[in-house]
Amino acid sequence: MKRLAHISVLVTALLLLMGADNDTSRYNSVGGKIMCTCGCAELLLQCNHVGCQSSDRMVRDLKASLLTHPKDEDVLQWFRENWGATATVEPRTHGLDLLAWIMPPAVLALALGLVMIVVRNWRLRPAHAAAADLSLSPQLEAFRSRARKDTEI
Repeated sequence: MKRLAHISVLVTALLLLMGADNDTSRYNSVGGKIMCTCGCAELLLQCNHVGCQSSDRMVRDLKASLLTHPKDEDVLQWFRENWGATATVEPRTHGLDLLAWIMPPAVLALALGLVMIVVRNWRLRPAHAAAADLSLSPQLEAFRSRARKDTEI
């Protein structure tokens, strides 16, 4: 009987510690996706300014929001609404904010495509110039030969 009591206490303690670990890891995970708004450009949980006016309130809001919102995205959305869109590290992945994810690779691909077209045109240009030299009219050829004679080239 005594052994059963010890086992039940051990199991209860393990279950409580597992829950605490999940809460701590969730706190660290979500806190790592939020920026401190004091202007230090650091993550909320890493802001080390003495007397920072923003981080203390934001940490309190984070703890309260984690208790009231079951999903991490809901917590981040709450921070976007109450602290501004710049309070989160990464933008949302839907709506107009989706452009922040799509535009950089799209602009890079467009720029690479334009560079490839310009280089291809440069490579083809001498072939067009040589073909144009061969198809000169006889009058232009006479002027060319006279210019060569006069300039001794």
